[in-house]
Amino acid sequence: MFVLMRFRKYIFFCLVAINWQLTANNASAQTTHDKYQLNIRQATAAIKIDGVLDETDWLQADVANNFFSILPYDTSFAKSKTECRVTYDKNNFYVSAVCFDELPGNYVIQSLKRDYTYAVTDAFAIVLDPFLDGTNGFNFGVNPYNVPCEGSIDYGGSFGVSTDWNVKWISETKIEDGKWVCEMAIPFNSIRFKPHADKWYINFIRNDLKRNEQSGWVPVPRSFNASSLAFTGTLIWDKPLEKTGANFSLIPYAIGSVNTIATEGNEIHATPNFGLDGKVAVSSSLNLDVTVNPDFSQVEVDAQQTNLTRYNLFYPEKRSFFIENSDLFGQFGFRQIRPFFSRNVGLNNGNVIPIQGGLRLSGKLTPNNRIGVLSIQTADDSIGGAAISGQNYSVLAYQRKLFSRSNLAFIGVNRQAFNHFEIQKKDFNRVGGIQYNLASANNKLVGFAFFMYSNNMVSSYRAYSHAAFWIYNTQKWTVVYNHEYVGKNFIADVGFVPRVNNYDAATKTVIRNSYWRLEPAITRRFFPAGSLKSKVNSFSVQLYSSDYLNEEYKPTELFNSVVFQTNFQNSARFGIDLATTHLNLQYGTSLNSKDTLYFLPGKYNYQDVALRFNSNLRKVFNYTLNAQYGSFYTGEKFTFNTTITYRLQPYANLSLAVNYNQVDLPAPFQDFYLLLVGPKLEFTFTHNFFFSTFLQYNTQVENFNINGRLQWQFKPLSYLYLVYSDNYDTVNFGNKNRAVVLKFVYWLSI
Repeated sequence: MFVLMRFRKYIFFCLVAINWQLTANNASAQTTHDKYQLNIRQATAAIKIDGVLDETDWLQADVANNFFSILPYDTSFAKSKTECRVTYDKNNFYVSAVCFDELPGNYVIQSLKRDYTYAVTDAFAIVLDPFLDGTNGFNFGVNPYNVPCEGSIDYGGSFGVSTDWNVKWISETKIEDGKWVCEMAIPFNSIRFKPHADKWYINFIRNDLKRNEQSGWVPVPRSFNASSLAFTGTLIWDKPLEKTGANFSLIPYAIGSVNTIATEGNEIHATPNFGLDGKVAVSSSLNLDVTVNPDFSQVEVDAQQTNLTRYNLFYPEKRSFFIENSDLFGQFGFRQIRPFFSRNVGLNNGNVIPIQGGLRLSGKLTPNNRIGVLSIQTADDSIGGAAISGQNYSVLAYQRKLFSRSNLAFIGVNRQAFNHFEIQKKDFNRVGGIQYNLASANNKLVGFAFFMYSNNMVSSYRAYSHAAFWIYNTQKWTVVYNHEYVGKNFIADVGFVPRVNNYDAATKTVIRNSYWRLEPAITRRFFPAGSLKSKVNSFSVQLYSSDYLNEEYKPTELFNSVVFQTNFQNSARFGIDLATTHLNLQYGTSLNSKDTLYFLPGKYNYQDVALRFNSNLRKVFNYTLNAQYGSFYTGEKFTFNTTITYRLQPYANLSLAVNYNQVDLPAPFQDFYLLLVGPKLEFTFTHNFFFSTFLQYNTQVENFNINGRLQWQFKPLSYLYLVYSDNYDTVNFGNKNRAVVLKFVYWLSI
């Protein structure tokens, strides 16, 4: 293990060399773009989006059919037949699909709400790679009830589709005897593409959950995501695409809130606010986002998490200003080493700081060069009587395509304090880094390696971090290598680097320490034959290790596990995890905030076993069960998690999430339990009118939250929200605060 540490640079350069060779070999062997081609011709008459394919241009369009099965098997043509056609006019790209379905029964539909989860919904989708780079693209989908879903594809689709991205487009579907039909109209100015292009890369995919089959026009191995850009055909335009016209959108908002706070005598506070976002298509591939006095409060509440670790948890970004091309900014680094984490913008120790405005330029400069520039300014403020200086947060990111699907990227992050617009020269934090993102042409080898340096007022000693993460994936094997290093003075004020900060319960101080991490894993999958094949899709065995070491390469935490999993043909899963942990605790650690006692530094060894089961998610009633039991520090811990869901499809989703932790410790410690219960009710009365209620009872933070939201989409991407929020103390159920918020958002395209 330590030998690998000392030869990390050698390993890094060897892997880069391997990627070079693999990319070159795979590029010459890649034939899908040549084998699967579809011609597109400009429409001669208007296309009416009504779910009826009676226009002459549809009847004369080339047909993409003979789909291949992806899941549960990838060795034959799909049983579910699908026919796709495309055409275009000056303003729109049109897609149609006939999804044949001879099986009786209802379609599997989660709700009528936009941006459904593709894997658990009957749906058809189109995968687009307009820049032919195999790295960034778009996904547009629709289900039989005409619920749209669009998303951006980053990292070549290796990790799925991000549905946080939203644009205007329209669709219509019709359910007929033995089939359902869809039509889509995607405005050219809603997506980014190379002007004067004569071809795009494309794939069509379908999820038929009645048959439990996922399929694609271009074959995708079942070990990869169906939206992977490594497996696409070629869309050949009848003439080069013209540059899109002006695309300018204004998105004003107005918000009014009424709230009370118990500690302030429940005095009623009424707060109005308004602001404006703007989106400007600088070119067909470059977009400018502008925001003035943005409202970054969320009308959707975060799902709380139980935390028995010694470090902060990660919550994803949901704010629209940061979403498009977010991988340019937020995906640098790794899970616990992010130089830029946008949720830190406008926050000071958890307190919201007003944001005056900002701008963001992102997209393609050329087919091989991608750029992102972001700058946001916060206002001077005060918290508890203490003055807070305004901050400017700026990020510069650049990507250069290498080989067929890889790129070399650079990032610079700057936080600079201002006091009434006067720069505070000694109050800043800067992080710069270089990252190589790897994706082989056949998608079997993906990963990245990076080096980052922090310029701060603390110290330049150990003010850097680096990591390398590689996944080699085939149908039977998955092999993962990962190492991370973070120096104790690598300070990223606008990032997310929780592991370097260690709270010492003995001295009540936070101590920064460097650390190493090694995280290898290997998985072997087995595919049964004979009669068992009708019930079981695959078995797998995984060996996993996560080891942390200090600056002197001495272990501080060693975690090893073996995982056995069975994937059933009906989509259910069952798993058993066996794990051991060897912890060399460096600082006094308290697990219960209500207990002044803490574990002393020293060695702790414990083992545990976990059982996991996911039922058939296609059923209207489905559930997950997870139970874990074992030793924990000097005692024992039992953990139970479950999520129970019932669908009154397509109009309602009723779910209950429960997380229970029972920790039994010897004297002088006190036994304790943590309970997090979160029932959620979602009603989708129509495609545009929704109501949801989310309750969260959390004993760890002693809070009971009620959040109710009524949402009306009166025009595409234009909303009216009415939100009610209430928080209570779980000890005596006294009210903490209460609020009613009315928010109006209007998307105006000019």
